[in-house]
Amino acid sequence: MKGKIILLILGIVLICTGCGKKEPIESLYRDAEKLEANILKNVNTISQCRSSYEKILLEAEDSEFAPLACYKLGKLNEIFGHYDEAIDYYKKLLSLYPEHPICADGLLSMAQIYQLHLDKNEEAMAIYQQLVTFYPDQTVSFEGYLQLGQRASRKEDWKDAVAYFEKLVAIYPQNEMCDDLYFRIGDILQHKLEEPSQAKEKYKTLIEKYPNSTWIKYSKERLAFLNEGGN
Repeated sequence: MKGKIILLILGIVLICTGCGKKEPIESLYRDAEKLEANILKNVNTISQCRSSYEKILLEAEDSEFAPLACYKLGKLNEIFGHYDEAIDYYKKLLSLYPEHPICADGLLSMAQIYQLHLDKNEEAMAIYQQLVTFYPDQTVSFEGYLQLGQRASRKEDWKDAVAYFEKLVAIYPQNEMCDDLYFRIGDILQHKLEEPSQAKEKYKTLIEKYPNSTWIKYSKERLAFLNEGGN
């Protein structure tokens, strides 16, 4: 009986210790988020914000806030043009917390740094490919499919371009770009791959699903042309 009481007391102590640890880490993270809103106004705020996120990574690497802190550190460095440091944090995020949803945002940020700031387009495309491979249904993966489709178009890999654009309209049917993409797919099928019957289906889908699209007029013209036997 005495042993059971001792075990019960130890269990309560451990629970209380765990709760006590979580609260300060959460508070530290929330305070850092508040500081982040003013980082462009005060140099000291930048330092305090960064220190808080770094402390979370150092002292609570296994906490629920650690992957978010890691991503935030990447973003802070990215905002101030420290691109190599930002990439290091995004890589750390992917290495330590590959299952966390924020990794998709980290991959997108890394790809955009390579593409827009470091002029490393091939590295960017490799990251976009990782994004759509490992996080195909995440909202930010839209940009990955789009960039890969556009690159395939530039390289005149028309079948690949169609495949990427079709992924986009299938996964993100509510996205405001879908009508553009349907028209783009139809155009490629009609003029590049010479598949008029498939092109007709894309134009029909655009007309049915997006009646207010600016592409309606052109889709109807092309559909009429194809129905009359034109190519």
